[in-house]
Amino acid sequence: MIVNAGAVVLSRRAFRENDRLCSVFTEHLGKIPARFVGVNRPKGKLKALTEPGVWGEYRLHLSSRSEFAKAVGGRLLSSFPGWRTDLARTFDALACLEMLDRLTPDHQPSPEKYELICAALGALDAAPSRWLVPAFGLRLAGMLGISLRERAPAACLPFWNALHDEELPALRALRYDAAAGDAARRLLDEHFAAHAGRRLRAFEFRDEWKKTVPLGVPA
Repeated sequence: MIVNAGAVVLSRRAFRENDRLCSVFTEHLGKIPARFVGVNRPKGKLKALTEPGVWGEYRLHLSSRSEFAKAVGGRLLSSFPGWRTDLARTFDALACLEMLDRLTPDHQPSPEKYELICAALGALDAAPSRWLVPAFGLRLAGMLGISLRERAPAACLPFWNALHDEELPALRALRYDAAAGDAARRLLDEHFAAHAGRRLRAFEFRDEWKKTVPLGVPA
């Protein structure tokens, strides 16, 4: 069966000699592994559609005889160039992608998660938002049935409802509080590590990167 599916690439890795295996989150099929045949060749087609954080419309061949869907075509909807030119925003985007990838089972349709990741990548593309990762993580936790709404750290209380309920682009206007932001990230880090079995790499990388940022520079 061949279907056309709107999807966001969550992660990719090399597969065999010239292929890539991507985790893609689709609007109506949920998260599925998709094989892109031959894209690592110099003239491989669809290579641009395999990069993490790319949003596209994919033509997928689904077969009960294979654990992977096979990508046979597609078109790019957005590569979100705004956050790709900003290291801090790139870390934030990768954190959102990894949270969704690591904590969501395959083949469980969830249009609300698809809308959430598209909204998060779009908001980061438009402008920096230091609240976005905590807001994304808290909303994803609620969708996964492991909500943190009743576990607000004291420093986060003035912002907790907004982080759960405010439109993501509107969070740019919310006054940033470093203590609250750090407390929310720590809570998510510990909570998701407990459910995923290990810390998410995006949180580990950000901790290491922050050690290299000069004092006084937002990270």
